[in-house]
Amino acid sequence: MIPTTEGNKPILFSLEHCIKCQQTKDLLTDTTPIHTVTLPHDFSAWSTEDLEVAKRYDVFEDLQRTAPILWENGIKIVGYLRIRKWLQDNHHI
Repeated sequence: MIPTTEGNKPILFSLEHCIKCQQTKDLLTDTTPIHTVTLPHDFSAWSTEDLEVAKRYDVFEDLQRTAPILWENGIKIVGYLRIRKWLQDNHHI
């Protein structure tokens, strides 16, 4: 599903079978205002839609190196520790 940026809701890009991605998702609650996109860990298994979403939000090349990535209004926050700090600073955890 292609996420929208309506309401400026941040998007968490994660990969399947990624420990750091799962740790990050475990920090989120039902009330955390973040849309989560989980993509296959194997890039060859990505659908055309997956690729379009990753390129639209300029995270495709980043996801080839590391995950998770939090995208908010064009700003990328990369990695579990930075995302956790962002969540703390914004009073989501």
